[in-house]
Amino acid sequence: MSTTADGTWPEDLGRREKALEAMRLRKDQGLTWEEIAEEAGYSSRQAAQRAVSRVLARVESETVEDYRQLMSARYDDLYRRTIIALDTADAEGQLMGKSQLLAAGRGIVDSIVKLHGLAAPQKADVTVHTKADVDAEVQALLNKLGEHETDEGDGL
Repeated sequence: MSTTADGTWPEDLGRREKALEAMRLRKDQGLTWEEIAEEAGYSSRQAAQRAVSRVLARVESETVEDYRQLMSARYDDLYRRTIIALDTADAEGQLMGKSQLLAAGRGIVDSIVKLHGLAAPQKADVTVHTKADVDAEVQALLNKLGEHETDEGDGL
């Protein structure tokens, strides 16, 4: 069996088209999953629903990746402009504004790092209290309260 020019199998394309049709029936016509299964040729409403869910997940991830690429290109352009402005300031002996340009450059790099998930994870200190720890602390407080009440009673 051969693949298409983009490396997919023809039957995969057929399944995707069928799922897209099911999605359109749901979105545009508001059909129930049972009606969609019958109309689009799925064996059950669950099968139609799963197919639409898979298409939506794929479309959402493609949309996110497209947006990430767009933002990456914008950040690259901003960074390039910042470097050019810094080079120009150096060549002309300008000191004013260089710190702002450096801060802008660093902010752009930070944004790129976050966009691509390159930042090292932040360490978090976590303290876990078990039920026994909480019970012991409550008992200690009750003991202190009892001692306090006894001390007050002795003073009468």
